[in-house]
Amino acid sequence: MEDLIVRKYKNEYGLYNTWTYRGSRLIKTEMSYPKTKINKKTKPMSKKQELFEQIEGLFTDFQEQHNGTTKKSQANARKAIGELKKLVTDYRKESVAESK
Repeated sequence: MEDLIVRKYKNEYGLYNTWTYRGSRLIKTEMSYPKTKINKKTKPMSKKQELFEQIEGLFTDFQEQHNGTTKKSQANARKAIGELKKLVTDYRKESVAESK
């Protein structure tokens, strides 16, 4: 009986390829993601911080669209400020919950 030969290597996309041969004949190929270590010392981003970054992004979109002269840009500005209003309410709730 012929022995199994297993060859592993990292491909150009960062995945690990595993090729299994029986003698000189290829019988199986597999691809897998590399194992990653999770650094448990870093804190995950707080909900309040995520909301702040979303608010920042929406406000810059609002400013850009506000300065536009077309009807479409004005409609986009109103849409962005409406989304901003929703996020401000959530931010206020998270801020109060965090301070307790």
